[in-house]
Amino acid sequence: MRRIPCCILLGLAGFLPAQEPAVSGQAIYAEHCASCHGKDGEGNPDEVDEPLYGERTLESLARYIDRKMPEGEPELLDAAESQRVADYIYGTFYSAEARAKRQPLPEAAFARLTNRQFRESVADLLGSFGKPTQPGEGRGLRAQYFDSDGMNKKARKALEREDRALAFDFGEGPPLEGMKADQFSIAWEGSLLAPATGWYEFKVATPNGARLYLNGDQQEGDGNFRDDSGAKRQPAFIDSWVSSGAEVREKTARMFLLGGRAYPIRLDYFKYKDKRGMVRLEWKSPRGEWEVLRAPYLSPSRAVRVGVVSTRFPADDASEGYERGTGISKDWHEATTKAAIEVANQVVSRLPHLSRVPDNDPERARKLKSFIATFAERAFRRPLDEETRRLYVDRAFADGTPPDRAVKRAVILILKSPRFLYPELGAEKDAFTVATRLALAAWDSLPDRELFEAAKAGRLGSHDQVLAQSRRLMADPRAKAKANEFFQRWLKLDAEGDLRKDPEAFPEFDAELVADLRRSLELFVERVVWSEKSDYRELLQADYLLFNDRLAKFYGVQVPEGGGFQPVKFDATQRAGVITHPYVLARLAHPDATSPIHRGVFVTRNLLGGLLKPPPEAIAFENHKFDPKMTMREKVAELTRDANCMTCHETINPLGFTLENFDAVGRYRTTEGDRAIDPEADYHTLEGETLRLRGPRDLADHAATSAGARRGFIRQLLQYELKQNPAVYGHDTLTRLENSFTKSGQNVRNLLVEITAMAARHGIPDPDQARR
Repeated sequence: MRRIPCCILLGLAGFLPAQEPAVSGQAIYAEHCASCHGKDGEGNPDEVDEPLYGERTLESLARYIDRKMPEGEPELLDAAESQRVADYIYGTFYSAEARAKRQPLPEAAFARLTNRQFRESVADLLGSFGKPTQPGEGRGLRAQYFDSDGMNKKARKALEREDRALAFDFGEGPPLEGMKADQFSIAWEGSLLAPATGWYEFKVATPNGARLYLNGDQQEGDGNFRDDSGAKRQPAFIDSWVSSGAEVREKTARMFLLGGRAYPIRLDYFKYKDKRGMVRLEWKSPRGEWEVLRAPYLSPSRAVRVGVVSTRFPADDASEGYERGTGISKDWHEATTKAAIEVANQVVSRLPHLSRVPDNDPERARKLKSFIATFAERAFRRPLDEETRRLYVDRAFADGTPPDRAVKRAVILILKSPRFLYPELGAEKDAFTVATRLALAAWDSLPDRELFEAAKAGRLGSHDQVLAQSRRLMADPRAKAKANEFFQRWLKLDAEGDLRKDPEAFPEFDAELVADLRRSLELFVERVVWSEKSDYRELLQADYLLFNDRLAKFYGVQVPEGGGFQPVKFDATQRAGVITHPYVLARLAHPDATSPIHRGVFVTRNLLGGLLKPPPEAIAFENHKFDPKMTMREKVAELTRDANCMTCHETINPLGFTLENFDAVGRYRTTEGDRAIDPEADYHTLEGETLRLRGPRDLADHAATSAGARRGFIRQLLQYELKQNPAVYGHDTLTRLENSFTKSGQNVRNLLVEITAMAARHGIPDPDQARR
């Protein structure tokens, strides 16, 4: 081979085209990205109004850009260019570290009490003037059986026991062997455990005599319901005391209750020379169906009256995906005024009970003034200074105002005060601020006495002290009630509208079955989250469900003996925690067919922590327009094949397809019509990997092991508990919490403790660190 002299090669170099330098990531961003995302990733109101930051790794971000960006024209960038622009975006404004360098931490959103916080705070404010009670075990009510005329308590007590359900048909005989059949009486007493906040309906059915007392004050010592003076029995909630003989009468009434609390309840019943003896108490809980009131919603434990605000409030702002107290409107001001008047009327009607000041006390005015001072201190979450005492206490009692009128005026002023409605407005950031934040984060309520006294004594100054209080608060039933509401939303249990299916396609899927399904999911979540282990992964990967006899029959499985809801083990390839719970699958389906899109969106947003833009155009799924021989998977692929649709549906569809083995009511199947179901799909993860998902178990395992999914869960839980953006507490908040969560074995209860403690001392120096 003839060699070319080096000098000639060097001479030719001037005639060869020069290699163009690689375009920088910044230049690529300016040309292809800035018009939609803004010069510095701040967003564009006319295009993408969300700031360009997130939780993907650099590798995942580069892969995502290479596959999908620029939107609609991903071929404009090759892999190397996608990597360079990803490097620029990630290092400049996308990552937590980049944001920390460029942006100050956002301020906590200035907020009023949310609707839930208002109601919970009032309940605990009024409750602080009585004896605290615990809900007790939901095993039924204490029952006393009497041989008597009517409800004569001087008659002989035949038996005392616990009854699990309030439905009895004695026929023409006695309630117990050895008792008279023609006349007897029974009193059931204890507490009602309300599972959710909302309106409850109650129905008493009997041909005899019955009275239902609910959420009233009790005279200490005898357990009988009394009016507020303690002199006589208060009016019954449902009064059906006059016997009708043979005809069964039904009387109904409704009451607004706060979820997670225990309410005093008593049902008095008598039979007097009627032919038949029978009584039944039914209830209908929010989004529930009529059913006999029974355990686990009844406890033999005593309870005290709960101060419930039933005033209707306008909806809180939920534009960020969680409810915040940022909307301040005329309707809200009017609602809080009505609520304050409602509470003031409650206080005045119960004044001897709450204040412990009898009506005939010669020093009644002075003592009621002291009661209102304590009321204001607890409502404002800190001791009163002289100016505050003058405005809210002294002024109400000035000029010889009658004590009852002074109390009513003071309560309204206190509950309408910015000091109550805006917990951190103008307050010095001190120990009482820490106590306020702890109570709001854990309970959506006020500090209890122990927490208030800890703030007074300076025992909330260090992280360890705050962490100890956070653990104590999380052990309280109020914390469980609040967290349970998060899981209601996370799993679509709070979705509007009844869960109904086509009666021709699913004739046995009735309202009673839906109520059981809902309870099954609630019990499963409670069992996992509030166990000692409290493992988040079990929520996603458990191979069992809690079924009762009715659910077991419908879904074709055997339930263990014992009655009620029992764990039923499934083939691990077919069932995986909440992802495949029949309630979730049925809720995310059409009335007569499955919906991979609804299921895929739910898994993306709620379980994997992904963010989806609203679709550019809403397209209704019209099943009748497709060839009936097509599978649902084929129909969805056809519906979403447009490039604009596939920007999101490339993520949504594979996740929904993995759940196609479950029909519209969540029953497992292997065929659709005469076609075999194909549940396999390729899914591009937030971490930038491509997974081959072969069904629900693969999906559950990915959700349980994905760091992005864990951060998504933490973000949603934090936003619900604190009603703030996580970045308020540091750009790396989610990463820090995710690391702690992982070290704890993904313990959900520990995570709640960490979130609460973190928020409480935010922006307040730790004296221990200062000394170090």
